Amino acid sequence: MKQNFITFALLGLATMFTSMLQAQNTFQLPNAGFEEWDGTGLSDEPTHWNSFASSDGSWAALASSPHHYHRYGSRPGGTGSSYLTIYTQSIIGIKANGNMTTGRIHAGSMSASSSDNYNYTERSNADHSLPFTATPDSMYVWVSFFAYHTVSEAQVEAILHGDNDFRAPNDVSDPSKYKGRAVIHTTRTTEYPDQMGWTLLKAAFNYNGTSTGNYMLVNMTTNNTPGAGEGDDSLSIDDIVFIYSAWLNGINVDGTPVADFDKGHFDYTVRLADTSRLGTAAVEAITEVSDATVNMTRERLSDTTAKVTITVTAEDSVTVRVYSVMLTAPTEPAPVGIAETEDVTTVKVYPNPAQSILNIVAEGEVTITDMRGSVMTTHQCHGTTQIDISYLPQGAYIIRTTSGSQRFIKKN
Repeated sequence: MKQNFITFALLGLATMFTSMLQAQNTFQLPNAGFEEWDGTGLSDEPTHWNSFASSDGSWAALASSPHHYHRYGSRPGGTGSSYLTIYTQSIIGIKANGNMTTGRIHAGSMSASSSDNYNYTERSNADHSLPFTATPDSMYVWVSFFAYHTVSEAQVEAILHGDNDFRAPNDVSDPSKYKGRAVIHTTRTTEYPDQMGWTLLKAAFNYNGTSTGNYMLVNMTTNNTPGAGEGDDSLSIDDIVFIYSAWLNGINVDGTPVADFDKGHFDYTVRLADTSRLGTAAVEAITEVSDATVNMTRERLSDTTAKVTITVTAEDSVTVRVYSVMLTAPTEPAPVGIAETEDVTTVKVYPNPAQSILNIVAEGEVTITDMRGSVMTTHQCHGTTQIDISYLPQGAYIIRTTSGSQRFIKKN
């Protein structure tokens, strides 16, 4: 029925959902954007995915009618031409929720809540099993969901499990059978069944199991409660992407955490107590996840400055983030005649610290010097004057006028 290719849809993380790249890559799901189908009919299955049409179990023949559509189009910002829609259907009065899986659907009972109804990995069948050993950190998926009941919840789950024919939901309570699981629930994203309400949903993988990671079982359903859906319920899915972390949680220099660290800020400056430590100060990068790798280089820029570049590569070898730490000489005392802490009311500056624009309230010529007394710039001020300081390096400076002086801090 299905061909067991290893063509994987890989979303370029640098542009995050703006382009889908086809690559031989064991870190993403096959046909994650639902661009490949086993046929041209609206009820043919997406390649590498399985519906009720390929189910087994004593009620498989009765349940085999289509519960999905091949839809043409894409989510907002998508570059593909197809997506998947699954929907709830009534079979002789019993509500069968829309269902799609990388494994196989087992229809063993006409009672929707029976434990003999489940999705499972069938390791002996390449069409119904997905070998997978990577450990993604989170899962992103675009969905549009309509449900007759406002409290109904659709579900998308990904289970990294061991060398077993894992059954969902039966085996979810047994941590010895799986390694990690990401689960997304959503109530309806649109109030009308004929209108799309595309939404990007995210879920972290929770690695609370004790098993090895050998297979990935992904399941999608229009309702996380068996038999609870209604005939109009439909869940559209596009672009499932596994995310791998290359973030840092912190940077230490000689055992001291870098002040004001934020993982989304990539450039830092640290003043050392001893200039001789520019080449030997211990820089430690603390990764968000244990499977990321760190490469660190140090470049001496001058007698008083060195740059440490920290390149963090995620497990997928695609996601990379680069942090830098400028190691500089210690702050020197202000030259004689400059009162570093003097605060004369006739000279006012704001904001302080400042990043790009500094407001100076003064009259006459104003000179900005660094802490060594070197003149950085001179301006004529009359009342409140705005000065561009974006070009100044981060650090402390002094504003001098004929009537006094004031210190301010330039930040990046």
